[in-house]
Amino acid sequence: MTSIPDSCLDSLQDQRLIRLLAYWRDKCAGRSMPTPSDIEPSEFKFILGYVTLVDVEANPRRYFFRLDGSVLASLSGMDYTGKYLDQLGMPEYCAFVAATYDRAIDKRAPYAYRKRGAFDKVSFSEETIVLPLGAGELVRRLMVAVIPGGRLGNDGKMLI
Repeated sequence: MTSIPDSCLDSLQDQRLIRLLAYWRDKCAGRSMPTPSDIEPSEFKFILGYVTLVDVEANPRRYFFRLDGSVLASLSGMDYTGKYLDQLGMPEYCAFVAATYDRAIDKRAPYAYRKRGAFDKVSFSEETIVLPLGAGELVRRLMVAVIPGGRLGNDGKMLI
């Protein structure tokens, strides 16, 4: 299993991620998570280009990129829209991303992390939140926001 960082949900630094988490919590309306139909992208224009919507297929578990944020596609040079995670051709990166998605699904709760490193010889630094969407105990979709960052300090906090 791929190792993932401890959650930093309670210490998010990017204000857009904090606002998106508050939006998600509001849409829960007393449930463990909002449904996909509760989410209205026009209500979070402040971060929309950094948001990816990922459909969750259950058996076997597989991730399909319904929509990749325009800013993320531009920064990575690759639009994931219409592709499965396991089709991206970056095995280290895909294993890490799948593990972060798995955590949010298995716990049916938001998961956030800050990470700097290299996968498949590509360097990155980011603060990310993974928000589950579904009904009851079944997660059907993930709303993922990735904020590329500068450097991370030794304590894992983003240096602006």
